[in-house]
Amino acid sequence: MIKQSVIVAFIAYVGHLYFQQATNNLHLAHKTVLLLHTEPHPALNWYLTTDSIINSTDTPGKAPLVTIENILPPQLLSAALAGIQSSITTTKITQNDGSTYFKRSCTLARDGGACGDERWIDFTYEDALRYHDNYKQQSTPDLINLNTTTENPPIEKDLIEQVILYIAKYDLVHVLPRFISNHIKGVSWRILISTTGHNHNVFHYDSDEATDYAMMDVPLITPLLSTVTYLSDNGEPTLILDTSQLANDTIYHPTNAYVSMPKTNKHIAFDSRLFHGSSGPLFVGKEGDVRIAIGTNFHTQRSLETIYSKKHLSMKQYVHRPLEVRLEEATPPIDMRECAQEREFEPLPKPWALHNNVLDPLRLNWTSFQIKTNHQGRSFFASDRYKKSNITMQLPIDWILAQAQLDPGCTIGVTLERSDFNVSYHEDETYRAKPRNRNKEAKLVANEMLMKRCEIYPNDLLSMNPPLNVNVCSQLSTSSGQQVVS
Repeated sequence: MIKQSVIVAFIAYVGHLYFQQATNNLHLAHKTVLLLHTEPHPALNWYLTTDSIINSTDTPGKAPLVTIENILPPQLLSAALAGIQSSITTTKITQNDGSTYFKRSCTLARDGGACGDERWIDFTYEDALRYHDNYKQQSTPDLINLNTTTENPPIEKDLIEQVILYIAKYDLVHVLPRFISNHIKGVSWRILISTTGHNHNVFHYDSDEATDYAMMDVPLITPLLSTVTYLSDNGEPTLILDTSQLANDTIYHPTNAYVSMPKTNKHIAFDSRLFHGSSGPLFVGKEGDVRIAIGTNFHTQRSLETIYSKKHLSMKQYVHRPLEVRLEEATPPIDMRECAQEREFEPLPKPWALHNNVLDPLRLNWTSFQIKTNHQGRSFFASDRYKKSNITMQLPIDWILAQAQLDPGCTIGVTLERSDFNVSYHEDETYRAKPRNRNKEAKLVANEMLMKRCEIYPNDLLSMNPPLNVNVCSQLSTSSGQQVVS
């Protein structure tokens, strides 16, 4: 009898949930959708260097992004691809409409973590110069001696770290100006695996996620440089929009969109303040093929997210789990002296200039689409960052794909109008409360990161990332009892 009562109660509860969901869906269908007002984005002061010499200049550059073709030597590229591809597994996914596709994921034997987990390597400007000097000596036939060893021990623990540092040395020496690269303490990195046509790398702002919301008026702290290195010719491009979180109460619409089409061994470095992602209806290659890329971020100190791994059930729950390399499982670095003569010239950075933008390419044929964002659009906002929203934009997709056929791996800049980017929300949508400060450590690290930015950019807030209010440096200085270096 008791068992029957339990079954009846369970059926009644399930029926209640079903009716409640149906009612909610009916209510959502009648919500009033409002288009939010946006302002033209103020002109940001770009700081990426426009030089292609080995020593970065102290003079700020004027480029929002820099591309480098053929960044890895062929032998290092082949070894890295072989190691990553052997780690990829495939799972068949059935979608709501009954169609199927194969989802890719991978686990690195070097540490047992997923490819997309955030990892860290200590790497400074001085390390980058030494890395470059060693390779330059190895590239000189008269100096090559396979039995010699370098004066300092190698930094990399395995092949993957060797790839990351080989890429990072270009960013520290060629891309970032010296007054910024001098403050870099290391790089966080991840391997991005996805299925072409089903890429769920949503649009976002890069940040040390473990310090998000840790400080008042600063919902997130962005790195000093973000990069993507493509290890395949197919997949979704990286779409970078020149809009950022500059103010708590203002939504800025982008005036430029930069579309970086994937190409094996192509590297793109860009300003971390910018809204970017790779989801959407735009991709090259065959749907279902694997897309492989490496993402890196440069920080002034070790990012907290490489020490604490986030649990998915609650944004406030983190576990202490730094990924450590298991040398017995890792692929050892290759001897660069054996492939030092594979390339005749060093690759040169190509900075982007706004006059390279395409003006009005067949505007009548532009395609409108909705871009995917973190937490259903909530991640786009600053003060109301947890307001659920929808973001739609339009681009000349057919024209971009035609250009990519003519010039595989091209980077295209498109000038946008106000009507090309729209943010909307439901009028009666309830706000979702922001997370509280996670812990004292997160607040301490966030404060240190922000103080360092006040030191790097003492008189140039539009080159700083953040702040969201102009008094943040003086407030930090007063509260900490420290003086900001000018």
